[in-house]
Amino acid sequence: MSLKKYEIKNLNVLSILEDFRYTYRDMYKPEECCELLSPGLENSADQYTSEEEMRRIIALGENHQGAAEHGYSYPIKPEHYRGTHPEEYRKTYIALDKKLKEELGLYSSALSQLYPPKGFICWHNNANASMFNVIFTWSQDGDGWFKYVEPTTGEVITIQDEKGWNMKAGFFGAYGSGDVVYHAARTNCYRMTLSYVLGYDFDYWKDMIDYITEV
Repeated sequence: MSLKKYEIKNLNVLSILEDFRYTYRDMYKPEECCELLSPGLENSADQYTSEEEMRRIIALGENHQGAAEHGYSYPIKPEHYRGTHPEEYRKTYIALDKKLKEELGLYSSALSQLYPPKGFICWHNNANASMFNVIFTWSQDGDGWFKYVEPTTGEVITIQDEKGWNMKAGFFGAYGSGDVVYHAARTNCYRMTLSYVLGYDFDYWKDMIDYITEV
């Protein structure tokens, strides 16, 4: 079933997401207090998000572990905090994460990341973490994108970021499922991604989508 872009209409969900935005753009700045993932790769987005790299990763088949091998971003989760108030930071993140999980019945946080300008995540497929998912992304200016390979057609599809909060949801399949979804993302402005998984219940996932997209 791959991925699809959705509009976030539920005001409760938008309010919680705005709490995330305020916390990690105004209250804390991960680019100043969290460790940088893959320092030295700030000029590598062209290489690692190119179609040539996409073809290389696909050609690896099951020799690709599933997780992204390269990226340029700041993890938001507390274990990556390097500032002077670790306990306060930890409690703040846990409270926000719990609030969104309880609102939507989410299973686990797969990714909480801030991408600076020139930030990216390389081509990968998450075949090692096959589940239904929802991906919330905030973009400062809309100058960024998410690309994926539609597994049934092989078409490379680009989902352009829009300014503010964006949402994608779908299913990342395991090897042999026919639903392996190769994907990558990059940005020229600040971009925050909160990715969650929900397990394998399609009906529950669909009910969550309906809750988020209906006023």
